Amino acid sequence: MPRIDAPSLAEHREATWRRLRDSFLEVMAEEGYAALSLASVARRAGIARNTIYNYAPTKDALLVAVVKAEVEPFVAQVVQEAAGVDDPEERLALVVRRDLAAFAPGARSLPVINSLKDVLPEEVSASIAACFAPVLDVVGRIVEEGVSAGAFRPVAHVGRVVEMMVGVMVAARHSLILGTPLDVIVAETTEFLVGALRRREEPSSSRTDVGPRRGERKKR
Repeated sequence: MPRIDAPSLAEHREATWRRLRDSFLEVMAEEGYAALSLASVARRAGIARNTIYNYAPTKDALLVAVVKAEVEPFVAQVVQEAAGVDDPEERLALVVRRDLAAFAPGARSLPVINSLKDVLPEEVSASIAACFAPVLDVVGRIVEEGVSAGAFRPVAHVGRVVEMMVGVMVAARHSLILGTPLDVIVAETTEFLVGALRRREEPSSSRTDVGPRRGERKKR
């Protein structure tokens, strides 16, 4: 029987899982994902390598489990805060700000995802992307409600618009990695996304001036 360093088996497993998560993030930051091994994570966590298999069978599975555990509280906070904002432009600005701050260099955990582009198998990338689905649902509702309220222009396909917005956010995260200050990227990204959705006034169909148009001669 393994030694239980907690009042109950459930608490022991949770404490071990926290050590694994922290150790994974530390080793990932030091060695990168390609060089990371389950053995190095186990050594950092101070547990037997075989113990990891009780939580994840492979390195990719451990990555997905760690990302999911780190994303869940972030997603819950974004959903809760967005629900408390009525104005669609302000709500979208809040989501942009929270997302970019969570992925900025120096944040606790989510920046590890920034270094995984084109490194992971497609199914692993899909599993990680699925962790953020609730946030995309929030953005989709913001677009729909903004259109219904007349604050945003009509869109042909909300899902396609959200996908385009995700592309903009990925580019913004890349700028953060390159060293652009967070406040600058947040302001530019918010202005770009809100500006692209904002409803524009229709040009007037009737003219109010009585003077001749450019290129026309005044009739005598």
